[in-house]
Order: sequence, then C-alpha cells, then structure tokens
Amino acid sequence: MASRIPRRITPASCLVAALTAAGLLVGPAARADVSSSDRETARSMMAEGRELRDKGDMKGALQRFKTADSLMHVPTTGLEVAKAQVALGLLLEARDTVAAIRKYPQSPSDPAPFNEARSKADDLDTQVEGKIPSITIAVGGTAEGETPAVSIDGASVPTAVAGLPRKVDPGHHTVSAKGSSGEASQEVDVAEGEKKQVQLVLSAGGGGPAPSGGNNEENAANKETSASGNRVHSPTALTYVAGGAGVVGLGVGAVTGILSLSDASTVKGECTVNKMCVGQKAQSDLSSANTMATISDIGFVVGIVGAGVAVITLIMGHEADSETPARAPTETGGGNGGDAPADAPAPPAPESRLRVAPWIGFGSAGVFGSF
Repeated sequence: MASRIPRRITPASCLVAALTAAGLLVGPAARADVSSSDRETARSMMAEGRELRDKGDMKGALQRFKTADSLMHVPTTGLEVAKAQVALGLLLEARDTVAAIRKYPQSPSDPAPFNEARSKADDLDTQVEGKIPSITIAVGGTAEGETPAVSIDGASVPTAVAGLPRKVDPGHHTVSAKGSSGEASQEVDVAEGEKKQVQLVLSAGGGGPAPSGGNNEENAANKETSASGNRVHSPTALTYVAGGAGVVGLGVGAVTGILSLSDASTVKGECTVNKMCVGQKAQSDLSSANTMATISDIGFVVGIVGAGVAVITLIMGHEADSETPARAPTETGGGNGGDAPADAPAPPAPESRLRVAPWIGFGSAGVFGSF
C-alpha cells in the first residue's frame, strides 16, 4: 500500500487554488476561446465600469461593460451592459442585449453566477417591455396613390408599419416625411410607456404638423405669434400724456434743484450744521432751500416715472384697428341735385389732434395741450 505523505497548507497553495476556482467560473467553450490576457482585461473593465457607475458616469460605465462583454460573451457581463442601457433610457438596445444573453451557450457545468445572471436578465426584459413608448405617424397632403418616405431621427420607417405604432426609446425625436407633394417634419418628446400620435402634412415649404393635430402648446404659441403680428408700436394718447408729464417733472426737478442750491449757498455761512441760522432772513432762506429741494426730488420722480411709462407703451404697442370703415349711406338730393353713388366710400375718420407740450418758467412749470 502506498504511503500518504501529509502536505502543509501554505498561503501560496491557497492562492493557486483560488485562481483555479476562478478559472472554472468560465464555461468550457469560453475557456477555450478566451485568452488569459482577454480574461484579465475583461475583469479590469468590469471593475472600472462599476466604479464609474457608482460615480454617476453611466455612459463611461456602459462603454467599459461593453468592452468586457465583447471579450467574454458570458451572461454576467451581458447583464451589466443591459442594466446600464436601461439606466440611460436605451430600452430597445437593452432588450437586444437580453436576447443576446439568451443565445449564449449553456452547460450543466455553468457556475451559479451565470444562471443567476440569466434569470435577472429575463426579469429585466419583462420590466423594460412595458416601458417602451411608441409613435404613430399619420401623413396628409399626399397625392393619390403616393406612399411618402417616413423616418424617425433619420432612420427610415418600413412602409409595412406606416400608420402603426412604432416603438422608440423615451426622449426627444424628430419625425419626418417626404414625398412628391413636399415634405414635413415635427419634433416630439415621449415619456416611458407613452403612445404618441403625430400628424404631418406635406407641403412644398416643408411645413410641420397639421393645424388640428400636434402639440397643444405649439398650437397656442402659433396663435400667440399670429396675434402679436396685429400689434403696432405707434404713440398713443397715453404715450403723449406720460411723456409730457415726464418732461415737466424733469424740468421742475431741474429748476427747483437750481433754486435750492442757490438758496443753500446764500445761507451757507449764516447757518450751522444743526440748521440754526443767524437772523430771520437766513432762517427763511434755509426753509426755502429745503422746500425747493423737496419739490425737486418729487419732480425728478414724476419725470422718471412718466418717461418710463411712455417708453413702455411704445415697446408693448397696442392692437391695430382692424375695423373697416362703413360705406357712406346713399343720399337723396345734394349739391348737384342727384343721388350719390351707392358705393361711395365714407370720409376718413378724423385724425387725432391730441397735442401735449410742457412749459417751464422761473420757479414754476406746467403742461398745456389741445385736442
């Protein structure tokens, strides 16, 4: 009988055993196709990908996971790719990745992490399926028998699915259609699970959605733009009144300010800093200077407010008068003894005669106008 020699368990032998077990985590087919260098590179890419994912850099993480999966082609690397794609909103690509995981060869000797990754990939696929939105495109303005070319984000939509829901990733998309009648395009945003309807009308100028379709906010914006086209920015009565008041206010402020400075300089040497003056006249001059200073401040405030109102009325504008003057009624008799023509136009409306002008005198100011 052969004698058995006991062997000491050393740290070196433990390391060899661990590396051997790690090598067994890869199936037989994978171990034959993947070199040691590729396997070590894949491990490094997976570690970097998880680190970037924890830092919030999902795009960088996805790139690392894809590199590892391209080297290994095993369920564990594929699952990380699919999860990163879902996090980035690439739901269609995530489902393709899960489909690829299902095609990886299976073996009874596959380690438990492989089987667990396949199960998680199936669960992820079920969750993603209900979140994928769709866009249904209807195209109008086409010639009889015409089939326009439709695309989403530059990718052609097969004719067989024209008018049917087209699955897309959530987010921003550009829908376009082109035919012999013209072309049209529209930008839309779709959320997870949303079913969006898009109406396009072909036109020679590449018009957008039909007036009755599309986004309600876009239609409201178009109406607002159309309405703003009828506004004019010519002066109104309020512009003249506010402008006149502004000129008067600034004039009064300037004149009274000068008078206040004049009075103040007169009593400068006769009054102390606590407004105590020598003599009744000096005290009267100081009181006059203070009054003029107050009036000056008020005048400048009125002037600035009036000028501001006048400028605002010019910037905002006002609605244009779109009413058509009524035709003059038919008159019987007249200077030439005959009837006036039935289609004679009415005389033009009298022009507004509002005129406002300020006046400024020594120690006084005002405004006059005519209508």
